[in-house]
Amino acid sequence: METLQASGYSAHLVGGCVRDSLMGRRPCDWDICTSALPQQVMDAFPGRKVLPTGIRHGTVTLVEEGGPLEITTLRRDGDYLNHRHPRTVEFTPSLEEDLARRDFTVNAMAYAPYEGVTDPFGGREDLKAGVLRCVGNSLQRFDEDALRILRLFRFASQLSFEPEPQTLAAAAQLAPLLQEVSGERISAELNKLLLGENVFRALCLAADHGVLEAIIPEMAPCIGFDQHKTHHIHPVDRHLFAAVAAAPPRLEIRLALLLHDIGKPRVFQLDEKGGGHCPDHAAVSADYAGVMLRRLRYPKNLAGRVTQLVSRHIVKLPADKAALRRLCAQMGTGAVGDLIAVRRADNLAKAPSRAFKWDAVATMLDEIIAAGDPLRIEDLAVGGQDLLELGVPGGPIIGEMLGSLLELVVEHPEANRRETLLQEAQRLQNSGAAGNP
Repeated sequence: METLQASGYSAHLVGGCVRDSLMGRRPCDWDICTSALPQQVMDAFPGRKVLPTGIRHGTVTLVEEGGPLEITTLRRDGDYLNHRHPRTVEFTPSLEEDLARRDFTVNAMAYAPYEGVTDPFGGREDLKAGVLRCVGNSLQRFDEDALRILRLFRFASQLSFEPEPQTLAAAAQLAPLLQEVSGERISAELNKLLLGENVFRALCLAADHGVLEAIIPEMAPCIGFDQHKTHHIHPVDRHLFAAVAAAPPRLEIRLALLLHDIGKPRVFQLDEKGGGHCPDHAAVSADYAGVMLRRLRYPKNLAGRVTQLVSRHIVKLPADKAALRRLCAQMGTGAVGDLIAVRRADNLAKAPSRAFKWDAVATMLDEIIAAGDPLRIEDLAVGGQDLLELGVPGGPIIGEMLGSLLELVVEHPEANRRETLLQEAQRLQNSGAAGNP
């Protein structure tokens, strides 16, 4: 900022970094706005790495040791295309004109040393009140860029702020415009929403105002759906949201919990006593989750982990260490830990008292990991070469015998000693039962 000012240009911190600093939070990004044109910004930093990342809209990125800094020329936007991007951008010397094009008042503040905070739209008052309010006309702001609708609920989740009524009404009215936004941009905002501290309230607001079904149409039948079960204290949508809020803030776990019962309304049945049943709902939910994750362009690896958790979320987890080790050998300790977290949060969302048994299972898993119990062939005290030297023929029989030895030590970790395993291998070879312990 001093470099730009020394060159005769204005320079202000702007947007989220100002908001977070005023809240006493550490900003994730630092954005600077300036009266300098993009080429003038690049010329002001000779010998430094400056990338023309968004030069069409006036943005260049100064690559610093502490992280990249986006520097954008003050601008006013022309008419918007496709409810997302401005058709034209016009540079302006006016800081207030630049702030007027921003989404919410708490994001429309700027700061410069010796000047202090510039706040033409009452952002500091809304910040103190914990209110999310559009800059200017709410309908116009959301019509210009429909992604701002989802950002409203993302900030409600992250900041624990409440949208003011006019802004919320405009979001509900224009929610269908979100269907025109790319899947990648939707998923990026949804991820941040899901990881926020106030996620339950934000998801409830998004569901009640038509925003959630606009981005996840598969969710629509879940909203307000009565499960007719005594152990479920919420309709399906509130149960999903409560489960998300009860889970640790890890994306794959919270995504899985958002989607784990999404198929229930499709398979719901009432028995003669008025009780609700949802046969095969885990498999159906996993199918719907897969469709949603592909549409929103989630990475294949993440989508695969999420759908696996959804499909297995009603699997009975073992109550003893040997069985838990077998499951870890099959799935991996990380996947089992995630499944325990999903089951625990799912039960907390039904009734808090139902979660205690998952704490005990999690403790067992921690003990298995801390003890270094063997769970993979690589963990065995012997390898393929040891078996060859023992006289075991090469080829598939080696893999089969190592698999048999692994089953032994998963059941009895104390047996994972070279001498013991070689004796067992000799016994298997003599009996011809390599693949059949």
